[in-house]
Amino acid sequence: MFRHRPLRVSAFAFALALVLALPGIARAAGEWAIDEDLKFHFAYLAPEEPVPSDEYEEVPAVAVGPDADPAAPDITNIDLDAICGLGFPLPNRHQPGRFTLYLKFFRYPEAVCSCISTTRVTDGFWLHRLSEYPRLRSYLVKRDNLLVKKAFIAPTGHPFTAAAPYPPLLMPRKGMVLDGKVWSGQAWFDGHLPFLSLYLTPAAPPPAGISEEETVAWSGMGVLAFHRDLLDAYERNLEPVPGQDDATHRYFRLPAEPGASTVTILKVPREPMIFTKNWRDLPMPQDPRRVFLSALLLVFRHEYEVTGDLPPDAPVDGPAFQEATRPGRAQVLEVGSVVRLP
Repeated sequence: MFRHRPLRVSAFAFALALVLALPGIARAAGEWAIDEDLKFHFAYLAPEEPVPSDEYEEVPAVAVGPDADPAAPDITNIDLDAICGLGFPLPNRHQPGRFTLYLKFFRYPEAVCSCISTTRVTDGFWLHRLSEYPRLRSYLVKRDNLLVKKAFIAPTGHPFTAAAPYPPLLMPRKGMVLDGKVWSGQAWFDGHLPFLSLYLTPAAPPPAGISEEETVAWSGMGVLAFHRDLLDAYERNLEPVPGQDDATHRYFRLPAEPGASTVTILKVPREPMIFTKNWRDLPMPQDPRRVFLSALLLVFRHEYEVTGDLPPDAPVDGPAFQEATRPGRAQVLEVGSVVRLP
């Protein structure tokens, strides 16, 4: 799903106009709801594949689609170079088409606390400032609503067989030591999540009798509503700052103590991606023949270590900013929607 360019503003405006022109849509288009069937996803990428032992919990895989193969990944079409080009914090090989980011679904591990993990997400992306945060929080605190997408990077076309299956999800029961750093099991899991996925729907069903094209556009209205709510929350609570990609993104600085050694930036597209024309090229693993991605919003969170004199008006990721900082941890929140065919 990451092989496609973001939608041009003119096409975005077309999709929005198409939906708002339908009877009854203007009233409900500003509201969003959680797509509970798709769950909330933590994408987990271990720095190295551990050897199974009693020190690890082997987390069961979850068959999310009708054709799920226990030995194979659920998602196989993500070119590593392409997804890195979108800003995802993954170890790139800089060989377009040669490496794939494979993903397979697993249960949320028993060895870690779901309340801690989800609170770190909502607080880190300032989702706790959304007007609908209580509803979102009540969904996220339930372990059954969470899934892990274990990531595995390998050459494109890598064979997965019963004799050499997809690597298991192994979670340390008590903690880890890597390069001299001691991690608790919770910190290890939460510290190796390059991206997260939340799926939304419009709060109300589509009007009866609309066309397939209108249904696709309607399905993305939940993402558009969430985007508006998120920008409103950020504008009310965070400091807007200039950025290198100001034409396409908004930048917000998180509060910090005076003299803090780090600065944290949230970067939000000015418009989400709406796939009104190429949605059939974006099948979802839940049912590749019936379920397709229709909209996507990528929210970026970047931590930077301040290493020099950082001018307050230096555009984020511009030359002056880069000269005074060192990139730290980064994470992406995907907010998507799907269209389901009968």
